Amino acid sequence: MKPIFESIDLASDTSLKIAWYDHKSSCDLMDWHIHPEYELVYIKNGSGTLSVDTETISYHNGALIFLGPNIPHADFGNRDFPDNLEVVIQFNEEFVQQKLMNFPEFRSFRNFLRLSNKVLLFDQDLKMELAEAFESFPSLNSTQKIIRFLQILEALADRDRYKTLLDRVTLIPCSPKEVGRLEAIFNYVNSSFEGEISTCTAAAHVGLTTNSFCRFFKKMTGKPFVQFLNEFRINKAVELLEDKDLTISEVMYRSGYSDASYFTKQFKRNKGSTPSYYQNSLKRLA
Repeated sequence: MKPIFESIDLASDTSLKIAWYDHKSSCDLMDWHIHPEYELVYIKNGSGTLSVDTETISYHNGALIFLGPNIPHADFGNRDFPDNLEVVIQFNEEFVQQKLMNFPEFRSFRNFLRLSNKVLLFDQDLKMELAEAFESFPSLNSTQKIIRFLQILEALADRDRYKTLLDRVTLIPCSPKEVGRLEAIFNYVNSSFEGEISTCTAAAHVGLTTNSFCRFFKKMTGKPFVQFLNEFRINKAVELLEDKDLTISEVMYRSGYSDASYFTKQFKRNKGSTPSYYQNSLKRLA
């Protein structure tokens, strides 16, 4: 699949792009994409997956996430409920440096914006507190939207109520060609993880020798490809285990494994328990 570089086009009378999607509409870019803008996303409700850089986690009852520039990610939304709403706010570094930072009152945002390189997932209580603010955007004019955005940004920066999805910034400064190659690898894994994937097949997919591929992937992500693949598949297994009608064997095969002992070993390494123990803990919580 050809990597997608998202071009964020701003209207001449706006400083940032604010878009919203309901149950009948969705973001145009569903696959892996990248852009140089900051992105703040509010999802009202429903369940889905947050795929960002080399991390994939599930969310329930919506999400509020903030990520910095040039971080590969997939669409975060879902269509679980008719009343769902996804609000996406995007703004560039020029807006930060030439507009926000010109006001001494906004310079406290600097550290908060820098943290977005590690991707911030805010807690549910804060998401609910700001729900009315996000859901009001469709009814506001341009002036009201920028004021509302600054109110939201101040509320987020003033509260230490988030967790970081990335332990460190894994993507070093790189060329568009390198970013495109990495996105192609992510897309390949995302579309083919249920089947046979090896370092050799992934290397061939992006036109590299196996040795060159291994060096490239480690340089770009800070981890070996096999480690990334296992982490990705185990996160998919966790999502599947939430379907109580599936057996452990079905989850194993659908997440790309064919060896039960290897699957259990990788699951325990990544999640700290066996698949059966994890599944039973979900049943106890139900």
